[in-house]
Amino acid sequence: MTASDPKGVTVQLHDWFVSILHLTERSVFSVAPEGPHRDAVVLDTLKRNARILSQAELDHDGKLYSPLCFFLAAACRKLGTSLAVGHWRAAISNVLDLQNQLMSTRSESDAVGLDVGSPAVLFKREFDEAIRQSGLGDIASYLDKEDREVALGLAINWGMRFLIAYALECSRSNGSGRKDLAWVASVVRPLTTASGR
Repeated sequence: MTASDPKGVTVQLHDWFVSILHLTERSVFSVAPEGPHRDAVVLDTLKRNARILSQAELDHDGKLYSPLCFFLAAACRKLGTSLAVGHWRAAISNVLDLQNQLMSTRSESDAVGLDVGSPAVLFKREFDEAIRQSGLGDIASYLDKEDREVALGLAINWGMRFLIAYALECSRSNGSGRKDLAWVASVVRPLTTASGR
């Protein structure tokens, strides 16, 4: 498996997120026993981090990494779902395709004076809207319970893409050996150069 092997990268991201899920389950969620109290803790974690993320400005220091990971872990737990290798493959592909598209339209956007934004900006907008639609933000959702769950699933989808784009755009270095936001960038970045993006 080489550094620019897409399958290897998606497996690494999948394994990393499984460790995030296990850590969150054993630390944050374990404040209450399984059952309704644990469900309440998961929902509190989900709401708190949704609020933090939807109110935050995009930064380049990686400050949104922890709330984003907690949100994704809580959202997966709330929906009883997991993220497979294929989900990570699709997210990476989507981010890299969008980077390529934005690079190819840069001269057009400059010519008409429109700043479309970076991939992280665009994915955060979609992520924030999905949070709003799910009823987790400050504005109540007009959707019914089933549609709010669909919106939460979309928030997971956009959150994964936002995480990858955000990692690639942050200016942090990865010298600590920790599997954090800088590590995510270091794992994904070779795919951007290998594909000529």
